[in-house]
Amino acid sequence: MRIATFNANNLFSRWSFQAELSRTAANPPLAEITTDATPDAGGPSSEQPSVVEVVLPDGTHMSGILRTFRGKVVKGKDPKARAWIARRIAALNADVLCLQEVEDQDALDTFHRDDLLPLGIDYRYRVVVEGNDPRRIDVAICSRHPITRISSWRFWPNPDGEPVFGRDLLQAEIAAPDGKPLHVLVNHLKSNFITDEHTLSPAEVAAARQAIAERRRDQATAISKILRRQRLTRRVVVTGDFNDAPAAETLAALQQANLTEHIQRGTTIAGPNRNGTLVNDTFADLSPTMWTHRHQAKSVTTFALYDQIWTTPDLTVTAAHVMRRTQISGDGSDHDPAYIDLAVS
Repeated sequence: MRIATFNANNLFSRWSFQAELSRTAANPPLAEITTDATPDAGGPSSEQPSVVEVVLPDGTHMSGILRTFRGKVVKGKDPKARAWIARRIAALNADVLCLQEVEDQDALDTFHRDDLLPLGIDYRYRVVVEGNDPRRIDVAICSRHPITRISSWRFWPNPDGEPVFGRDLLQAEIAAPDGKPLHVLVNHLKSNFITDEHTLSPAEVAAARQAIAERRRDQATAISKILRRQRLTRRVVVTGDFNDAPAAETLAALQQANLTEHIQRGTTIAGPNRNGTLVNDTFADLSPTMWTHRHQAKSVTTFALYDQIWTTPDLTVTAAHVMRRTQISGDGSDHDPAYIDLAVS
């Protein structure tokens, strides 16, 4: 049974459209456009999208969704990039695919219908639960095997009472081929991005990094507590984008929960290029350790294993791999997918 994780990098379904209007008012008017749009500061109060209503001169009514983040329209993922990540997913051939940065259920279903099904990839069971992120990048689980139950932990509180997960911790109970349930939890922990970092002093940057580390530590601790609350000690997979190294102190709670991370000891496999041809890893010499994410800032390039898969000791992992990109900037996503094979049949 193959379990994979992949940060799809802004899998939005928004349309991008333009219109050119005359400098003088048309008579009759080209269209009457109204919207309930309100200023979007990217906070909790802006979680609901705006509905745009268009009435054409012949009386035809059309409506659409307008989403913005920090004053900018959220655009859909480029079709070429979408097709590329679909080819990578097809090459993964995972039984359970955990995704990060998916807009919503409709975006996932549309991607499945338009990009995956034509490649022969059919995930009958697909789920996204709206999370806490103001940019609306949620986590998702796709499965060929029945998902019998899901749980969202988006409201699990921090010590201050606010939700600890910036996105969500999505949990699914999946009927494995051996007839027993497999508990899969997917997350996307706090990123390292600092808003307007270039305007901050070194002390302010250090304080922001410390706050990020503390938030990620709280999130890993919350995962451990959630497992303990459910008394889940067997047949558990915790995966996703952890935004830190497996051995990082911020993720120590996962090790203390008797979970083991496998991708760090895995190997790379070939990934498809734009034409679908599988290309072997040509970037092995860039880092002495396994990596799935490359970041460049201030002329410094770092390689990190953010995309991880942790399991309980009872699960037998027979393989662990990263599907390597074919261009250094990324193939439809700035992350590489990772997967493990489990001996359950």
